[in-house]
Amino acid sequence: MGRYLKALTLVASVLAAGLMHAAAQPPPTPPASKVVRLFAVRTEFDSGLLDGLLADFQATTGFQVQHTTGKDTYEQARAGKVDVMLSHYRHSGLGAFVSQGYGLWPEPVMANMTAFLAPPGDPAHIKSLTDGIEMFRRIAAAKAPFIVNGDPNSRYLLATLWNAAGRPDKQGWYIDAKVEGLAAAQNAVAQHAYTTWGVTAFIQAKQGNDLPLDLVIPTDSLMQRIMVCVVSNPAKLRGVNVTGAKALQAYLLAPATQARIAAFRYAGIDTEVFVPAGRNNEDAALEAVTK
Repeated sequence: MGRYLKALTLVASVLAAGLMHAAAQPPPTPPASKVVRLFAVRTEFDSGLLDGLLADFQATTGFQVQHTTGKDTYEQARAGKVDVMLSHYRHSGLGAFVSQGYGLWPEPVMANMTAFLAPPGDPAHIKSLTDGIEMFRRIAAAKAPFIVNGDPNSRYLLATLWNAAGRPDKQGWYIDAKVEGLAAAQNAVAQHAYTTWGVTAFIQAKQGNDLPLDLVIPTDSLMQRIMVCVVSNPAKLRGVNVTGAKALQAYLLAPATQARIAAFRYAGIDTEVFVPAGRNNEDAALEAVTK
């Protein structure tokens, strides 16, 4: 009986020592996921720009990108379904997503261009111009019909153009029918008028609609809309592949990628439609991708 008790005591001691050793050791780190979940607004995907960039990123890093698109970017991210986001800086929900700790600091990546759409014949003669303010000034001087593209961002742009053009009288030519996007373009067709719209959005809309309007793409920064990359905060959202998300963000900010963004062109349009914006980041971000 005594030997039996001694044996049990020895076994218990060994087990206890093993458990204490196991408790002292950190759990093994699971391998980082090779899947990066990207959610982006439609502009980058509809243009085809991201297709080439993501293919290169996957080939050079070994990560695989699962990408989806839509307007509910930050709602999806709050639900823990997204590792990294690419959206306009003004996108609904971005401010609260970051300020409430769900997202890390937004990093500017690029800007897309807003263009003027000119009716056949271009009665205000803006096609030879590259400056958005001068285009608007000529339309106003000619009192050529102009349809307001009524989303808040476009209204802000038009208010800036109007002030910069000398605050011309809007009577008789400046038409605010409370429409936006495709409806604004269709109104412009019906009234032989000018309007404004994003280059990519217009090109996509032309594929399924009769829109005999000509793109006139300015080159000045006033017509640009900044897009940012936001990584989900793993301290707030469980299951985030922060390693892969930061790798994609770093790739987008790399000088070689920024050069590819600048070189992107639509077939038949020899004008820059996406403008690199990576240099607008903090020094630490720039230094990290140039080492």
